[in-house]
Amino acid sequence: MNDAQPAMDERAAPSDGNSRVAVLRRVAPAAIAVVPVSMLFGMLAVRSDWSLLEVVAISLLGFSGSGQFALLPLADAGAGFFTMLLVTASINSRYLPIAYTSAKRLPSAASRRACLAHMLGDEAYATEHERDNAVSVRWIRLSIFTAWVLAGLVGALLGQVIPAAWLGADVNLGYPASVVLMYLSASQLRARLWQQGQQKGPLLAAAGVSAGLALLFILWLGPVYFWIPSVLLATFILGRAWS
Repeated sequence: MNDAQPAMDERAAPSDGNSRVAVLRRVAPAAIAVVPVSMLFGMLAVRSDWSLLEVVAISLLGFSGSGQFALLPLADAGAGFFTMLLVTASINSRYLPIAYTSAKRLPSAASRRACLAHMLGDEAYATEHERDNAVSVRWIRLSIFTAWVLAGLVGALLGQVIPAAWLGADVNLGYPASVVLMYLSASQLRARLWQQGQQKGPLLAAAGVSAGLALLFILWLGPVYFWIPSVLLATFILGRAWS
């Protein structure tokens, strides 16, 4: 795309799909779905003697569901800073390819670009469309980011008053977010296959191979360290199939 075209510029006139109301309606399911997950983190964190300030700070600065949950047992075990940094970096390495592919949707101003890049997450990437301009991306990411931070604070406050027996080991508050994320991912895949207009078979086959390899890496490396090889191989396979 020519740089002179205003399609991705913040000042570009929004289409019907990029209007504020349409964007907020699109992002609402994902923003609502992350609420119980973040609340659970806040509850567990205060149970581990984290302060409210620490819960809010890690949600603002970390903004990583799996990474934040991974920090809880490490912090309880007295792990060092660099150990915790290595674990969270390996988990969050999956954001590298999606950050690269979505960079063209970000505003040109460095400060706004950095802020929106920080707010990138699985749910935001699955909700965004290729045609979204910078304003739409801002509303999508800011909505999910705000919901995550506020829900973590609410969960921390509730964790101070809710009896520990109410949070049984069989309560899976992360289930709604997982279901919504799977639905959004399937919708994105279907939309992009139809947008491609041809050769859907090879793309579906590549997606299946990538998913199969990810499962093998989970069995081989475990649920924490499988991210890096899975993301790298999936990026390579899907990139070759798309080209």
